[in-house]
Amino acid sequence: MAISLTLVGFTFSRYLERTSAKRAAEMFRQDLTAARNTALRSRQVVVLDFDETHLGYVVRVAAGDTLFNRTFGPDATLTLSGLDLQLSGDTLAFDRRGVADLSGAGGTLGRAIFTAGTRSYVVSFNSMGSSRAGET
Repeated sequence: MAISLTLVGFTFSRYLERTSAKRAAEMFRQDLTAARNTALRSRQVVVLDFDETHLGYVVRVAAGDTLFNRTFGPDATLTLSGLDLQLSGDTLAFDRRGVADLSGAGGTLGRAIFTAGTRSYVVSFNSMGSSRAGET
């Protein structure tokens, strides 16, 4: 009986690990689209600020209104062990025309990496907010 419970617990923890990173990556993709659409509709700059230390990010209009505040720490619904926006300054901004400045990305695509245990999902996105996610 104890062996069965141990196996079930191990299997369940691996499932949570795999799905947390994937779900966080998909949530980021949706937030990226919403941020760009908000910039276009409101004709305001929309900023995504990553906090890699506290495992979260905030999407806000430059005027100060917060659209989303996502956290992935130990008390969150989705728990991550790592979060990395691979842009200088850990900030992505869509201008009034809905175009993001990716000059700090070191290439034509920006990348955000969501990690839960041994599982990582990478979201690659262009300056227009189009994105794709995949497991690394």
